[in-house]
This record gives sequence, C-alpha cells and structure tokens, in this order.
Amino acid sequence: MFLRTILLILALIIVTPGLIDAQILDAIDVHLNIHEKTAESTMGLAEARLQISDIGEVQTDKNGSYSFTYPVRNEVDPVISISLLSDGHKMLKPVDGSIQLDATREEMYIDFLVVNMEDESPAFKKRIVDLENKMAALRAKNNLTVRQLNALNNTLVDTILFFEANRRALESEIANYETLTDEQRREISTLNQKIGSLEEQVDQLTSDLEIALEEKYLRQNEYFTNVSSNLMAYLRKAKDLRDHLPFIADYFNSPAGFEHFDKDIKAYNKIWENFDNNRMAYLEGVGRYWENQKAEKNLEEVFDFLVKGIHQNQILTVIRNINTELHKQKPRKAQKIATLSHEDMTVNIRALEKQINRTLSQMRRSI
Repeated sequence: MFLRTILLILALIIVTPGLIDAQILDAIDVHLNIHEKTAESTMGLAEARLQISDIGEVQTDKNGSYSFTYPVRNEVDPVISISLLSDGHKMLKPVDGSIQLDATREEMYIDFLVVNMEDESPAFKKRIVDLENKMAALRAKNNLTVRQLNALNNTLVDTILFFEANRRALESEIANYETLTDEQRREISTLNQKIGSLEEQVDQLTSDLEIALEEKYLRQNEYFTNVSSNLMAYLRKAKDLRDHLPFIADYFNSPAGFEHFDKDIKAYNKIWENFDNNRMAYLEGVGRYWENQKAEKNLEEVFDFLVKGIHQNQILTVIRNINTELHKQKPRKAQKIATLSHEDMTVNIRALEKQINRTLSQMRRSI
C-alpha cells in the first residue's frame, strides 16, 4: 500500500509541458529562481553567484531570483548553461544547469533546486552521485534531448527527495526515545526495519523509473522521426505530381516525359501506401508517449486533411481523370483537367505544408 501511494504521488510529479504555436522571437526574458533544499522545505538561495553562458557571472537577489534577456539570434532551440559558483552546494535540477529555451515564448520562468551536501546523509549523497552518473551515461548516448534529460532527472530527484523525507521522519521518531523499555526497543527495531525497507524501495523504484522514462523518451524520438520523415516525403511526392500538371498535353507526344510522369505516380503511390499503413500506429504512438491530447488531435487533423483534402479528393481524382482522357487519345481535354486542378492543388498542398510544419514544431517542442 505504501509503495502504491508513492507511485500515485510520483505520477503527479511528471508533467507534460503545453504546446505553443508561435513564431520564433528575437529575445526571451528569462527569470531564474534558485531554491535551496532544507531539511523540511525549500527556500530561495539569497545572493547566490551564478555563471550563465553568453551572459557571464551574476548574483541572485535576497529571494534567490535573477532575470535577464537572452538574444535568440534565430536559434530554433537555444540551450543555455547555468552553473552555481559554490563549493558547498550541488545543483540537483536541472541536469548540469542546462536549459533548452523555447524560442516561441516572450518569457520563461525556470526553477533550480540546489542542496548543501554537507547537511545530507551518506545514503542521500550516494544516491545523488549515482543519479549524476546515470544522467552522464544517458547524455553520452546522445539519444535524448535536453528537455527529456531534465524531465527524467527531475522525476528521479523528486523520487529520492520523497523517500529521504520519509527516512528523516522515521529517524526523528527513533531519536525521541530516551530511556528505553523493552516495548520501545521493539518499536525501534520495527522502525529500523521500515528504514531498511524504504532504502530498498527507493533504489528499486529509481531504477524502474529510469528505465521506463528512458524508454518513453526514446520511443518519442522514434515516433517523431518516423512521422516527420513520412510527412515530408509525402509532401515532396505530392509536389512532384503537381509540377507535372502544366505539361500533360506535351507528354502525349513525348514518351520520355510521360515515362517520367508515370515514374512519379508510382513513387507517390509507394509513399502513400507506407503512410496509409502506418498512420493509425503513428496516432496511437503520439497519444501514448506524448500524453498530450492536443498533440494527438493536431496530428489527426493533419492526417485527415492529407487523406481527404489532398489524396482522395484531388490527387486520386485528377490523376485518374487525366489518364482516362489520355487513353482516349484526348490530350487537350486531359490538359484542361490538369490546368483547372493545378491552382487548387497548389493552394491545398501549401496549406498542408504549413499545417505539417506547425504540428511538427509543436510536437518537437514537447519532446
């Protein structure tokens, strides 16, 4: 029951960031808040010295806060590094002080969590060192984004802190005993057993969470790569067919031109079949690994427009009608169909491309 309660609490810790649809800005106002973990709570770390990449050395105010404006310089996903200049304190969140800024936002509020390691137990220190080694190994693999590394690290740190608070509470209860009766000795023995069990649970749960979250983020990256490459490939092939439309009549007396047209039709069909075979799996994957209904809904709208607006209602119909007239030896009529369709297809493909770019950008920023 205790472990089940812990898992429920940890489930509330994991938060998927909202998606933002906006253009990249010239600069971002960044607001930092440095929180120090104490025995019972957290408090702002006053006058903390920080080293910020591209900014230099700064100092927080009496509340542990510092604000600055960061020039984006046309960077899509700018990353800044912030280190705490202190011998006694260690930064727990974010990983190595690395922050991936959202270049579509005018301002960001970023919380840092630090701890004075001299005040902590040997078991806590060991777990933090082990966590640092795990995060370093994951970073070395270069399979996860900065956001994913920080999300994983934050969850594992919160897990360790949760168990550490429970361990402190049990040890405090033991410390209240002075002159011991036999019954109190038995109670202390029971409490020590609980502490031992707690140690085992936190180690196992931390390991399980690390594996589960790494798998989740790797699957996110895999789905994003597959979805984006498939959509981009479809756009290219749809544009290829559109670009043939002004020259259909010329192809009637040009075997080479018609052969090129036929080759692009086959290439389009191959890309379409691959997309059609996987689109439901893509939607299920985004729904599962993004944990964000808006991301799934936006992608579903892209797929719906691609299937109904472009593939079924335009490309299939137009190509079928063109081929019908060409087989009837009526190149002028085929060209008329192509010419009338060219402008509409251009408009719709452009609209689809914008929708795809917007949706992929939203998905990428939530990874």
